[in-house]
Amino acid sequence: MSRPRALLVGAHGHGRGHLERLRRFADEGRLELAGVCDTTPPDAELTALAGGAPWTDDLDEALRRARPDVAVVVTPIPTHAPIALAALAAGADLLLEKPPTATLAEFAQLSAAAAAAGRNVQVGFQSLGSRALPAIAADVAAGRLGTLRGIGVAGTWQRADAYWNRARWAGRRTLDGRPVVDGALTNAFAHAVATALRLDASEDADALSSVELELHRANPIEADDTSCLRLRTARGTTVVVAVTLCAAVNREPTVTLHGDRGRATLRYTRDEVTWSTAAGDVVEQHTRRDLLEDLLAHRADPTAPLLVPLAATAAFTTVLEAVRTAPDPRPVAPELVEVVAEDGGLRRVVTGVDELVAAAARELATFSELDPRWPAPAGT
Repeated sequence: MSRPRALLVGAHGHGRGHLERLRRFADEGRLELAGVCDTTPPDAELTALAGGAPWTDDLDEALRRARPDVAVVVTPIPTHAPIALAALAAGADLLLEKPPTATLAEFAQLSAAAAAAGRNVQVGFQSLGSRALPAIAADVAAGRLGTLRGIGVAGTWQRADAYWNRARWAGRRTLDGRPVVDGALTNAFAHAVATALRLDASEDADALSSVELELHRANPIEADDTSCLRLRTARGTTVVVAVTLCAAVNREPTVTLHGDRGRATLRYTRDEVTWSTAAGDVVEQHTRRDLLEDLLAHRADPTAPLLVPLAATAAFTTVLEAVRTAPDPRPVAPELVEVVAEDGGLRRVVTGVDELVAAAARELATFSELDPRWPAPAGT
């Protein structure tokens, strides 16, 4: 069997890691790197990684020359849908960076196009490749935590001005008239949202019965940088996602399943689970399957299910649509915001937000329910 031809669309930033992986797979004989497309010219390192594969800044030319069997799309959020549709029309299967699209309408269009073309779309939620997730689900189903009370997500990261200035679309809700929907919930902590939905087996289009949002921003941006999301799933589970990019301390994000006999805390960035029950704490370390490797395996054996098929991101995209159509994030009260100078840049720290995020994830409550200084959106 001939090696599948692969095209990378978007090689800078996060795309650099994808190019390294494609190069390694090519060197191992698992695929042929048939082309790279990026509007920014390559530096010496990217040129070396491309290894002679044609590089162009024109997508139509790249698709025509590469004739890809697989396209890896790592581009700004507003471009995901049009690039993915073009790649599907060219006959390629996709590894599409998250979030898959910027709107629910684009998601429906992409789903229909993939079905019509008979092609596969794997969405780049790397955390869903963790072998920790099926292990947790099996143990919860076996009663290790008793009755599940809910799922709480806590994320406290630090991001300075450079993060919001890294690209024109960063920190934007719209750009040039197109939805972007960047922000803490839909991009920085998108894996946290998707992982919680996977653990509850609530990923389908009809998996959510309600969505509550409290969007805030401490930075001079359009998008949210400090937010709380509460979902009620059709299974009856309460899921709270509380996150900030303005933390006092940078911590590993956690997804915690609360049961009446204990809790399981997943640190999804390192595939580590801590089970806390009456028997004490037990830490389990798991491995992760690469999503490109998984897509290639599915191409070779279609009976092997994809780890993150497009349909499994429908509930996540429903959340994204709720964020997109919600009122603009509310500015954090000025008296709670401290501006810190570091490494030649500025970073905003919100007083008490680390503790607020932890409490929301622990109590399955919203910011406004826990602290009157964090008002709920008007009309709620």
